[in-house]
Amino acid sequence: MPHSVPTKIKYVNRTLDLDIPRQNLIFEARPLDVPPADDPRQVLREALSHPIGTPTLDQMVRPGQKVVLIVDDNTRLTPVDRIAPVVLDELNRAGIPDSDIRAVIASGTHRATTDTEKVEKYGRPLLERIHFLDHRYKDPEQLVDYGTTDRGTRILVNKDVVSADFRLAIGNIIPHHPTGWSGGAKAVLPGVAGEETVAQMHLLGSRWPALGRVDTPMRREMEDFAEKIHLNFILNVILNRHGELIDAVAGHFVQAHRAGVEISRRVYGVPIPKRADLVLSSTSPIDFDFFQGDKGITSAELATKPGGEIVLVCGCLEGISPAHPELADYVGQKTSEQIWEMLARGQVPDPLTAAEAIVLNDIKAKMAITLVTEGLAPDICQAMGFRHLLPDQLAEYVRRRLEAEPSLEIGILHESAEVLPILPPA
Repeated sequence: MPHSVPTKIKYVNRTLDLDIPRQNLIFEARPLDVPPADDPRQVLREALSHPIGTPTLDQMVRPGQKVVLIVDDNTRLTPVDRIAPVVLDELNRAGIPDSDIRAVIASGTHRATTDTEKVEKYGRPLLERIHFLDHRYKDPEQLVDYGTTDRGTRILVNKDVVSADFRLAIGNIIPHHPTGWSGGAKAVLPGVAGEETVAQMHLLGSRWPALGRVDTPMRREMEDFAEKIHLNFILNVILNRHGELIDAVAGHFVQAHRAGVEISRRVYGVPIPKRADLVLSSTSPIDFDFFQGDKGITSAELATKPGGEIVLVCGCLEGISPAHPELADYVGQKTSEQIWEMLARGQVPDPLTAAEAIVLNDIKAKMAITLVTEGLAPDICQAMGFRHLLPDQLAEYVRRRLEAEPSLEIGILHESAEVLPILPPA
């Protein structure tokens, strides 16, 4: 192909080679290459020494208290194995021994983390130092009723979290569908909340999608929840695209979080010149399942013209989702209006799945979606209203699209589950 731009798109653990004419490729966006901090431990200690909106930890805790760390699971890149020891050392200096500290894995509605995944995520030294507890969002024995949010949502929350004297959440801050940005109060809602509470929160995200924004109904609900259960402190990191620590913020779950968002926006907010006709959206390394990988659809929506096409390149290694396989029964099978009516009549067993289906249906109504994956069968994709391609078919598909439409404008999003395309001001 003359005057082409050789392009590599990552798919799981390999790359797919494409040749796109230079005049057709209008953007190729990925998180910025920001160098890591020279001394990550010092960055963490500095954040803990200068918290935003709260006193320091040694001023907030006292000997004899029970402390719970709220940490994310293996679907997130947060290097808990390197962050938590710094926090533990700080708590030890404040008179809290390791025996009075536990960690709850804030898995939200994800499947339980396996023992192997725990070792990979948290490391044996940390697992041997403090006790880790799984959060099971559907288990009534694990949950307590803690009243309601200001919006009236019933607060169901992990009993081990609220029974502690002090709650400290560890996470990272990246653009995130549907909460706008990860981090902050997201550690507790949906992280350690019950199924009903999580579902109501996600329905807010379906009504008001907000990728890249913080002042939204969904974020307000999360922060109201955090206030009600007394989330005392956060330590949030900002990572570069290679998962290396750049910076950290600590303190209040609103004030510190907002400071962290501004740092993260400079890494993951990527300017693009305009929307494209066809956007190739590679989610790698977020390839766990479609329920996680569809974040690459919501980011690509911001970069795709109405009537255009999103090509999601995602392994979907565990299929639709071990926790939400019924998503395929809603997307493309029922309209968003029908789903809302079913929700109003109480006919949806898992409202969280319905919320995600509404988002996808609404995007699919505006633009075509093609899935490049080996994790979902063609008939499942077609039933949801998506085209299906195998990875080795992508290059030929792009070639045929260009042959049919020589002026086709193409954009590429790398690491699209964690990127925020930013258009020029209108």
